Amino acid sequence: MSKNLQQVLPIVPQNGGDQLSEYALQLLRMRHPESPVDDILHEMEVMAEQQNVPIIGPLEGAIIQLLAEIHGNSAKHVLDIGTAIGYSAIWLARGLPADCRIISIEIDPERARIAKEFIARAGFANQVEVLEGDVFELMSQINQKFDIIFQDVIKHVYFGASSQLSLNLLDFCIEHLRDGGLLLGDNVFCMGEVLHDQAEKLPEQVIGIQAYNTRVATHPLLDSITLPVRDGLWVSRKRLER
Repeated sequence: MSKNLQQVLPIVPQNGGDQLSEYALQLLRMRHPESPVDDILHEMEVMAEQQNVPIIGPLEGAIIQLLAEIHGNSAKHVLDIGTAIGYSAIWLARGLPADCRIISIEIDPERARIAKEFIARAGFANQVEVLEGDVFELMSQINQKFDIIFQDVIKHVYFGASSQLSLNLLDFCIEHLRDGGLLLGDNVFCMGEVLHDQAEKLPEQVIGIQAYNTRVATHPLLDSITLPVRDGLWVSRKRLER
């Protein structure tokens, strides 16, 4: 069994750490022009590393921004599950039209407070609403459909209670995603732990991620692909009704 198989899984590094990932990051930083938001994102990256806060990092952030931009001006409602300090919400907001509204959910009150401050400094306070609470408790209050959903909580420690929670979350996301909408999911690889056989004594989070991955890959309503960046990113499109 891997030495990393623990009930509390380690924080995934912001970048892959290998030479090709570093090269890709160097290319990303050649973008022109830089904006004040880039400075804020870099400040958040430093803070997250120092305080062990899980964020998706600049490569994955740039990917979700580009995917949001490709989705076009039709995106009016976005759901970001797992705000942390607001990093992914800012990347999404940068790629979306000004009239698009983002609901971002964070379970930790202090991180939610910090996220609101960073989002305001980045100029997106009128576009991003941070809801404080457990997504499973807030589900019943969310009745609308979304054009884009970014799911980034599946590796959270509370998934250790039951692997079924990951499938419940996926069902919620698909139910609340409009036809043709985009579903993004972080931590596909769970730092490589998904490669372990379920006959081993795996943490519930790992079993849940394995089950989530299988369900996404085989779901009849989704066209999906995994991008092998950082800890793996699911990119899925909900099929149009025929």
